Amino acid sequence: MAVIADLEVVSLEFAIPPALAYGTSRGLNHRRQSPLIKLTTDAGIVGYGEALGPVQPHRAYLDLLKPHFIGKRLYDFDVISAWVRNRLYHFGDGHFTGCLGALDMAVLDAKGKTLGLPVHDLIGGKRVDRVPCYATTGYITKDGMAGLERQLAQVDKSSFSGVKIKIGLGVRSDVERVQYARRVLGGDLLLMVDVNGNYTVDEALQSLRAIEKFDIHWVEEPLPAHDIAGHAELRARSPISIATGEGMSGVHDFKRLVDARGVDIVQPALGRCGGIGEARHIAGLAAAAGLRMAPAVWGGAYAIAAGLHFMTSLPIYPHTDNPPWPMMLEFDIAENPLRDDVVTENLRPVDGAVAVPAGPGFGLTLDPEKVEKYRSR
Repeated sequence: MAVIADLEVVSLEFAIPPALAYGTSRGLNHRRQSPLIKLTTDAGIVGYGEALGPVQPHRAYLDLLKPHFIGKRLYDFDVISAWVRNRLYHFGDGHFTGCLGALDMAVLDAKGKTLGLPVHDLIGGKRVDRVPCYATTGYITKDGMAGLERQLAQVDKSSFSGVKIKIGLGVRSDVERVQYARRVLGGDLLLMVDVNGNYTVDEALQSLRAIEKFDIHWVEEPLPAHDIAGHAELRARSPISIATGEGMSGVHDFKRLVDARGVDIVQPALGRCGGIGEARHIAGLAAAAGLRMAPAVWGGAYAIAAGLHFMTSLPIYPHTDNPPWPMMLEFDIAENPLRDDVVTENLRPVDGAVAVPAGPGFGLTLDPEKVEKYRSR
């Protein structure tokens, strides 16, 4: 009958050597974490979904959510999830929504394995076999420009449609980083920049006007996610397209942003916004408003696979044969064994795109030995 028999968190972690710590304008990271929600059905079928963020809050939220889902049919997830959101209204968004989203993904993975179908067939179909991708790199490091030079030297230009680097340390630093990136990458690849919400409107405008000449495809998270009015003001004045959404939870956050005309490229993160089901609602908002979609995908193997299935299921509204710009998968090129080692499938890009995994569910197979190697204790 495809009933949810058990739910647990599989906590994966990879420690980054202190000397190689990297991050954003908001600080450096010393570890990568991948909280996986593991769902087991009464028939013994296992599905996985990946949340975004630290493990501990997702483990706590799953303990809270389990009584509402154990013993329920896979096919009733949307109804139960909506009831839970309404019942636990005062828990807000953030990691609570992220945990529900990872559970949504685990349900889809288990449904696909139960029915012998890939996830994209359950949510809209398959538009393409391979999804164009861009490289996320150029992180902030302790050694400044030397770190940027080292990272950009590792970019295989044949594997990506574009490259995104981190900025947000001030106008002078932004110009130096963008100018170097454009010189190294040449003029053919798209170049995007990511501020990670570290600027105010006036600071963002100064930066964007200074780097416009380097042909920037979009600026990501120029402002904190909650500053809806600031996004609307910035978009009206910016010489560069505005992309944002990674820090937002749920369709209601995105509705406020879209209604305010504060964004050009909508970027829900599946492991934070509420999962694939919620992301499809957000995609509908974007399409109705004539906005582009470029999901934020930063995480392990299941985050990548979920992004691929989600993106291939979406039409490129309003285009048919000739979209001016492709919908691109984010693919960070920093060392990431939680993506590259823990599953047996190859999720690396080839010739500018990543293949949508074949097989039922998300099409991934976890390697038990590698899971134990990276399991957080």
